[in-house]
Amino acid sequence: MDPNNRLNDLIVITGRLAELIQRENEALRQHRSRDVRGMLDEKATLSRVYETRFNGIAEHPEIIEGADLDTRERLHAMGEKVGKLMDENAALLKTAIEANRRVVDLIAEAVRDQQPSAGVYAATGTTSQAGANAAAQRLALSVDQNL
Repeated sequence: MDPNNRLNDLIVITGRLAELIQRENEALRQHRSRDVRGMLDEKATLSRVYETRFNGIAEHPEIIEGADLDTRERLHAMGEKVGKLMDENAALLKTAIEANRRVVDLIAEAVRDQQPSAGVYAATGTTSQAGANAAAQRLALSVDQNL
């Protein structure tokens, strides 16, 4: 295959990947997690295709040397663009993951705070009378089934 054609194929794939990452970054900025989930399969597929093509060219550097200077420069520019987008994407994903983790932690803490407990005994031997953990809110009951 002609070196220019191989590099042009990689430029097209890289362009599609760049466009997808831009859309994903925008969805992450706007907290549209459903949209991000919808892009995962396409992102994984494009990433695999990109990696395969890139590795094929990296293993045969003569392909790059045989291509036009203009084509090589376009590929280089596209590679830099994708690199910047991926850095931004990683930072946005990290932020989103941390925010989701904090929300889950807050929910778990709220659930724990609402769980009844046995209360705390005072020096007089009585239990707490205030708050969600007050023993007075609970009544021990046993049923005699010998009727």
